[in-house]
Amino acid sequence: MKLLERFSKLLSILGHPLWMPVLGCIFYFYAIPSYLDQEIITAKLMAVCILTIFLPIVFLFIAKNLKLIKDYKLSDVKERRFFLMLFILLILILLNKILDVYNYRTLFYFFSGILFSGIIALLFSMFRVKISLHGLGISGLVSFVIGLSLSFQEPMILSTSVLVVFLGLVSSSRLFERAHTLPEIILGILAGCLPQLYFLNYWI
Repeated sequence: MKLLERFSKLLSILGHPLWMPVLGCIFYFYAIPSYLDQEIITAKLMAVCILTIFLPIVFLFIAKNLKLIKDYKLSDVKERRFFLMLFILLILILLNKILDVYNYRTLFYFFSGILFSGIIALLFSMFRVKISLHGLGISGLVSFVIGLSLSFQEPMILSTSVLVVFLGLVSSSRLFERAHTLPEIILGILAGCLPQLYFLNYWI
């Protein structure tokens, strides 16, 4: 049982929604033909890491020390609102300053989908519904990878299959840890994939 619990926690860490924006960028830059200089790619990835991973983690650390949140998991749905509002703000900065629609059209609409997913999660939290952010993040990434495969005619069957299986494993781990109910998992998955599927029309 302890081994299963450790494996479940590992899945929750690996499937954390903060990793998904960077993974989407990595798929875009390295899984499809790219004509950008490596320096530009590195700079963009660093900017995305700072805005979507480093700053949110720093915010959580400060909030925990100031006792604004009870734990890093944001178990209380009310505590999620501040984090989601910060994340939405950071995505807006990313869209306005780092990934413009003219030079990075595909990534611009990928992050537009992330923005709308964040807004949906925030709206649910206002009604005290704690949808699965893990499901949201992974399902959004799956939808984006499928879009990349269709748009650039690159067979990404293995990557897509692995991500779908990973989504199932992470969702199961969240249920096992009783972090979410099945409806919350389903709502999270829908909140992640539907905005991405909508924005496919703008870049595919």
